[in-house]
Amino acid sequence: MGHRYRAGAGALVGSGLLLAGVTLSFTSAQEGTASAAGTQMVPVANTTSLTTSPSSKAGAKTKPSPRTAAKAAPTHTPTPTPAPTVTAVPTADVPETASGQSQVLSASQQSAKVGAIFSSSSITPGNHHCTASVVDSPSGDVIVTAAHCLSAGNGGGAVFVPDYRDGGAPDGAWPITQVVESSGWTGDGDQDDDVAFAVVASQNGRSLESVVGGGYTLSTESTTNATVQLSGYPSATDEPITCTGSASAFSGTQLTVYCTAFTGGTSGSAWLAGYDPATDSGSIIGVIGGYEQGGDTADTSYSIVFTPATQSLYDEVASS
Repeated sequence: MGHRYRAGAGALVGSGLLLAGVTLSFTSAQEGTASAAGTQMVPVANTTSLTTSPSSKAGAKTKPSPRTAAKAAPTHTPTPTPAPTVTAVPTADVPETASGQSQVLSASQQSAKVGAIFSSSSITPGNHHCTASVVDSPSGDVIVTAAHCLSAGNGGGAVFVPDYRDGGAPDGAWPITQVVESSGWTGDGDQDDDVAFAVVASQNGRSLESVVGGGYTLSTESTTNATVQLSGYPSATDEPITCTGSASAFSGTQLTVYCTAFTGGTSGSAWLAGYDPATDSGSIIGVIGGYEQGGDTADTSYSIVFTPATQSLYDEVASS
C-alpha cells in the first residue's frame, strides 16, 4: 500500500511514514500490562480516539523500496463506485467509539490473535512494518497478511509477534517458514492478489493457536456492506489500534472501509465480519492491502475481495 508498508529499517521496507500529524485526543489515558495469551477485547469507559490531520495524509506518500515498487506495480486500476455513506455501527463489548473512528487498545483489550510482523528476530520498538492475524487451520500455525508485507518462499527471515506491545513479545516471536502468494502477485504485482498466507514454526512442541487461543476463520462469502472490525499496528507506535466500519464495494475486485489513523504498519490488518468480543471470534473477509497497497490516506483503507482463489491459497498452506 502506499503508506501502510512504510516502517522502520529492514530488508522488507525502508524508512517512511510515521504517524506524523496524528492528533491524539485524550479523555483519559489507557494503560496496562502485557496481556496473557488469548486476551479478549473488553469494554472500557475511557478511550483514546485518534484522528489524522491533513499533514499526515500528505506525509503518507513516501516511495517504497525498489523491491516493493517492483512487486507492487498494479496491472490496472479499478474504477471506484460512489463513496458510501458511513453510519454509526453499534458494538457490544468493544470500546465504544463512533463508526470509523479508531482508538488505541489497552493491554487488556487487545487480542493475542493479532500481531506485528518484524523483518528479523530483533524485536525492537518501532521496527515492525506490517500486521497479521492467526487463521484457524489444522496445523494451528497459519497467519494471513498482505502479500506486499512478505517475500514469497521462506519469508526472508521475518517473524510474527502475536499480542505485541511496547517492545514485548508475551507469546513469543514465531519465525515465518513458508509464504504462499498467488502467481498474479509474484509475477505481475497485481493489486487484486495482494494477500498472503504464511506458516510459522511451532515452538517447544506447541502450535501458535494453542498459545494464543485459536484463530479466526476464513470467509469468501459476499461482503458488501458488512460491518467489520479492524485491529492493526501503526509503525509509529507500539500499541494496536482498532476501528469498526462498514465495508463497501470500491470495484468488482476491491473493498473499501473508512477508519481513521490506519497509517503505515497496518497493512495486512484483518477485516473481521461477525466479530464477537466475548469469544474473540469472527470471519476474516479481507486484509488491508490491494488498491494503493491498502490506501494512500490514513482514513480510507482497501482490501481485495476474497474469492475461491483466496481459499485455494489458504488450502495450500493449511495442508502443508
